[in-house]
Amino acid sequence: MTIENNESILKCPVCNLSLKKYEKQYVCLNNHSYDIASKGHINLLLANQKKTKDPGDCKEMMEGRRDFLNKGYYHTFSDKLNDVIISNISGNNINILDAGCGEGYFLCRLKEALYRKEASYTRNKEIDFFGVDISKAAVTYATKRDKKIKFIVGSNFNLPIMPSSIDIIIRNFAPSDETELNRVLKDNGKLVVITPGVQHLYGLKEILYVNARKHEEKVTAFEGFKLTQSVEVKYSIDVRNAEDIKSLIAMTPYYWTIDNAMREKANDTSKLSTLLHFNISIYEKN
Repeated sequence: MTIENNESILKCPVCNLSLKKYEKQYVCLNNHSYDIASKGHINLLLANQKKTKDPGDCKEMMEGRRDFLNKGYYHTFSDKLNDVIISNISGNNINILDAGCGEGYFLCRLKEALYRKEASYTRNKEIDFFGVDISKAAVTYATKRDKKIKFIVGSNFNLPIMPSSIDIIIRNFAPSDETELNRVLKDNGKLVVITPGVQHLYGLKEILYVNARKHEEKVTAFEGFKLTQSVEVKYSIDVRNAEDIKSLIAMTPYYWTIDNAMREKANDTSKLSTLLHFNISIYEKN
């Protein structure tokens, strides 16, 4: 094996030592090794960290998410999110982690946005991107989007990341453990949390439910963090065909909760107009 020059910030899930990257695997000093998959990702999720055999969003949900996002419905939100994140980047050696990255849409668009900026912005910066998701299907699709981003199968409740090594964490609609977020974030690092606004996907809810309810208005406090910025993004989309509506449902929690009658009702719907409503909150580690 030939070791590469770059030091890894990935953490061995068995003994918590740093992993070093070799040509085809990552290895810690205790000789625990993890193969790099042929598609480029690495699996650092231990069996005892799984509640099911194949945790996280399934292949059908990932395909729906990929297909819907690729149509551009979330471009406006993604662009605004990128602007907020970029405005919070400081320093020259930056590690960005998407905790719950799904199939990589948002992290890949962030990377593209950063490198579309003038050369003077990125010339003296070294920016590394990491995406963690508990779903192997999600990480497999994410790697297809960008083979240079380090995508990892892992848990947000036991992040396979060394302490105090991340400058910016993105938590986009994903469950997580605030102690873990605090552990891996550098001092004064930024936590970017995206939550649904009260009217998010209300038009879809009106199709699925007899008595549609709006999301609750709430602000989340994170121990060890202070809220420094809040941004609201709200706009309407027109979903033009039944297949896109099906894909939208597949990428939301409604996929797990609706019954067959509700699913049939959605399948009979060929057009949908709905609000997208997001809250972006920036927290700084104390």
